[in-house]
Amino acid sequence: MAEQNKGEGRNLSGAGRTFAKEILVPILLALVVIQFVIQAFKIPSASMEDSLLIGDFLLGLKFVYGSPIPFSHQKLPGLRDPKPGEVLIFKYPGDPEYPEGNKQKYRFLANLFLFGNLYWDRQPQEGQKHLVWYMPKDFIKRCIAQSGQTITVSGTKVLIDGKEFPLPRKGKYAANRGYDPLRDSLNYRLPAPGETVDLDTLPLKQAVWIRSLAYQENPDADVQLHLDMVKDSVIDNQYILPWFNGDPENQTHGAVYALLNLPFQRLYQGSTLYFHAENIPFKVFQDAARYGFLRTNDLPAFFTYDPSDSAAVKAHRNGRRVENNEYFLGNYLEFINQNIVGQGKEAGHDYHIKASLILDGKQTTKYTVKKKCFFMMGDNRDRSSDSRYWGLLSKDFVKAKAFIIYFSFENEDEAFKFSNPFTWLLIPQKIRWTRIGKLIESSGVH
Repeated sequence: MAEQNKGEGRNLSGAGRTFAKEILVPILLALVVIQFVIQAFKIPSASMEDSLLIGDFLLGLKFVYGSPIPFSHQKLPGLRDPKPGEVLIFKYPGDPEYPEGNKQKYRFLANLFLFGNLYWDRQPQEGQKHLVWYMPKDFIKRCIAQSGQTITVSGTKVLIDGKEFPLPRKGKYAANRGYDPLRDSLNYRLPAPGETVDLDTLPLKQAVWIRSLAYQENPDADVQLHLDMVKDSVIDNQYILPWFNGDPENQTHGAVYALLNLPFQRLYQGSTLYFHAENIPFKVFQDAARYGFLRTNDLPAFFTYDPSDSAAVKAHRNGRRVENNEYFLGNYLEFINQNIVGQGKEAGHDYHIKASLILDGKQTTKYTVKKKCFFMMGDNRDRSSDSRYWGLLSKDFVKAKAFIIYFSFENEDEAFKFSNPFTWLLIPQKIRWTRIGKLIESSGVH
């Protein structure tokens, strides 16, 4: 009996060693590689076409710029900093670190590596659970400029320190692009580490960029943008904007429409829909501007209007949102400011909006940049949500250097459906075989 028990012990010990060798060790090694060496990424949009296509699967190298240290905001030393021309995978600056950007409500529980983070909601709404899963969004764009350099955008020309930054070999512009000053007009010098930026001297759009940069560099702090209404050199935050007219088809007007969340009179003139609002409190703009961006899916109905689209017309009548977009306050605070300045002049007063930062409860108009920052653009330059809209990318938010395409699958027509076995026959023809193994270089995919 003793010999039998001893044999059973040896068998259990051997099974334990086999389990550790065959299962636990490979899992641990895989987690180490995922955490410190590579990042997998799938191209979800057309912003990098035709260098990178929807359905391309990439591997990015984390250690080149510094691998993240688990359960912290720190990084290991990298081999070097990102360079202009390189394609970077990075954490999207418009996403807050915590759900809803609310650290007081949500307590961090665990890092799930590839699968985001777990949080504990201290005050869930009725019917909601305490346990919350949150996956911040990653972006991929090309680095165009870095700290200390001046970027100038004039139509389709992009200049860095006065020298043209050519469109990547497979990059493109829209065929019938027109001219959009928000997209096609810029002259801006990126602040260098140690440089102090005075928000008093910046256009509102760029003040929003500095708030975003401060948020990226201070992940444990509460970083807010504060707006004051200045009337004849005196702060007057009780200001009421007498009226506002706009066209929901215009991105800037539409963002203001979504922001205000007030009753509007909808006016049809021909086939175009306009809206009109009166007596808008300045506090509406103050509250919305605190974190520098808004998402229309977080707001009541926002509309796009196409008179040839009966579904869109019906959606307007029913008050239903037909499009979900993200808007960056910097792009339309200038527009709002122009309205306020113009209407103030009509009334014989000098009105304008002034911006400052609130960093952990302390208000200031000055911010000292800590680390290198970068200006990012998509290769499909007219179809890209990039630094022209959401601002600067801090070195702290860079995650990996895009390295190689390991798989590519074209399914924009959604003919292949995993749930439908009959469509599995389409897999061979849906795979872009010639793109597999392509390296992602500074000048595009080669």
